[in-house]
Amino acid sequence: MLVDACVARSFGVVGGSRHLITASGGRILLADGVHGENPEDPSEIRGIRAALAREANEAPPGSGLASRALSAVVGLDELLKLGPPDLVIVTATDEEFELAVRLQSRDAADREWRVSLGAQTRRLDAGEAVSIAIAATRSLGFASDDEDALRIWSAMTGAVAMRTRDVLRYLVHACVVEEAEARQVYKTLQTDDLHTLGGPDW
Repeated sequence: MLVDACVARSFGVVGGSRHLITASGGRILLADGVHGENPEDPSEIRGIRAALAREANEAPPGSGLASRALSAVVGLDELLKLGPPDLVIVTATDEEFELAVRLQSRDAADREWRVSLGAQTRRLDAGEAVSIAIAATRSLGFASDDEDALRIWSAMTGAVAMRTRDVLRYLVHACVVEEAEARQVYKTLQTDDLHTLGGPDW
């Protein structure tokens, strides 16, 4: 299963990267750009980590915000330390790149096409666009919490993507985590001002 930055973030900040590996069939797939193998490569995940580190540094020392932000950074560091075979970076082919461009293009025809697929915002961001393009072309599973990405994915493939909530529910049904723990993780992601995941109730 290929996951976008939001789902990877959700599991990273709560220290659940190993659970995400399990739910993804033994390896996390991330599109190149959502993450990169080398420190100098573009990476939404590293950008999220940097923003949380700033929160930790700028919050009053010893405050709850500082503590929560630091905990999230530690969790993301666990994700960032992963490499093959646990975490695999997938680079788009030329065909996939062209599809990703259409999914975020400002061209009027491309916007009209996206609207026909159910999009409500003007365009997807680059990470979501390339993730959908790769997963759809290669018939992979896909996980996202972005509403437009979910709509477009379903319209393009006829398949239902997984949200963070769905991945947590899968882990409960697979007896990997207790339901009470999964519910608490999801509540934290939805209500903590560092995360504000949004999405449907449990």
